[in-house]
Amino acid sequence: MRLTMADRKSLAKVFIEKYRYASKREKIVILNEFIEYTKHNRSYASRVLRSSAPAMNNKIAGTKRKHAPRYDDDVKAVLKKIWETSDYLCGKRLVSIIPEMVRKFGEFDEMDISDPIKEKLLKISAATVDRLLSPSRKTLGRHGTSMTKSTRYLIDRIPVKTFGEWKETPAGFTQVDLVAHNGGNVYGGFLYTLNTTDVSTSWTVCTLVQDKTMPEMLKALSAMKEAFPYPIRGIHSDNGSEFINDSVLGFARENTIVFTRGRPYKKNDNPHIEQKNNSILRRNTGYLRYDKPEHAEVLDELYTYLNLYVNYFQPTMILVEKHRIGAKAIRKYDKPKTPYQRLLERMDVSDTVKRKVKKIYAGLNPASLKRIINHYQADLIHMAAPIRVPIAPVRIRRKKEMKHTLPVWRREMIATKPNPFLERQRIEELKRASNLVLDKRKIKSSK
Repeated sequence: MRLTMADRKSLAKVFIEKYRYASKREKIVILNEFIEYTKHNRSYASRVLRSSAPAMNNKIAGTKRKHAPRYDDDVKAVLKKIWETSDYLCGKRLVSIIPEMVRKFGEFDEMDISDPIKEKLLKISAATVDRLLSPSRKTLGRHGTSMTKSTRYLIDRIPVKTFGEWKETPAGFTQVDLVAHNGGNVYGGFLYTLNTTDVSTSWTVCTLVQDKTMPEMLKALSAMKEAFPYPIRGIHSDNGSEFINDSVLGFARENTIVFTRGRPYKKNDNPHIEQKNNSILRRNTGYLRYDKPEHAEVLDELYTYLNLYVNYFQPTMILVEKHRIGAKAIRKYDKPKTPYQRLLERMDVSDTVKRKVKKIYAGLNPASLKRIINHYQADLIHMAAPIRVPIAPVRIRRKKEMKHTLPVWRREMIATKPNPFLERQRIEELKRASNLVLDKRKIKSSK
């Protein structure tokens, strides 16, 4: 007859007392007897008898804890709504904006949040937020194609600025990059996005570019300059031909803008904009191909609301210190704040600009902005999502097992990178593929 867990615990207490004061020869006999009764593995049984108390605590398996969980389903529901409205932020960034989101939800009647739930949300920690939201997180990620080409004859006329020269940068000094929406195919015409971020405030503006011709680039730069609430003092780009040319250099001189560039093949000279390309642009537009007039209309409308949403309701963390202990890099970040909050704290931004952005912020509803953004994203996916064509199975003979070209840490990082836009794109592709199969079946059945 097999002993229950409670019987094994009681038996272990008796044998532990015997085993503790026995000689070496007697311990062998006691151990064999204990194994015969409990059917434990020998090494585990020996470890149990050597312990001063049973390895298994007195809590009986299957019993529930006596107190109710602090964060119940009602708190989780409100937290999930805030998380979705905040575009699926991580715990550290989400905690910093929860008070503002709770206030905005009440101001615009988005959700009726009771006082006990408010109190719990205002005290919740970043680790608890990540733990409560972990079941809802998706694993997505994919990368695009670089379209940067170098122009040599102007290189020496534009000064270089490296990654170490961005500390204590005044407001208005920006990093820019041109992102291609080619869907992985560089042939033919397609749309671009001029992505611009201020290094000191993290204020980011996405501007649609029809193509890489100089008139379109100058038009986009002018629109970007007007979209910033305060004057642009500097532009920092990579070495692509869309930026390193006489037209852009002339635009900078006419507007009294300092024009600098990074070193060739050194992406870390543009760290702020490279990070924004992924966390803001690709996260909200994906890696599809956009090359039609209707795509341009939707993207232009999307960026109107995305710029407001990102700058007023998306907190960011700026690196303030980095040092190494052996091979390990230790990074320290400042408190998460939205670009709007950082702008209000700047002494080099005029009071007129601050009053202007405060007036805009007072009329913004983050939940409404998020719904509009989701609507335009759904339009993009519906218009541009490709249908996955089934590939006929091909038998390939290999002498050795094919290994992944990326290291394990890199594969895991890519596989666990959340991107809700790509998840919605995948669902749309599956819907189209299933509809295609159903249509073929209907045609066959009608015949």
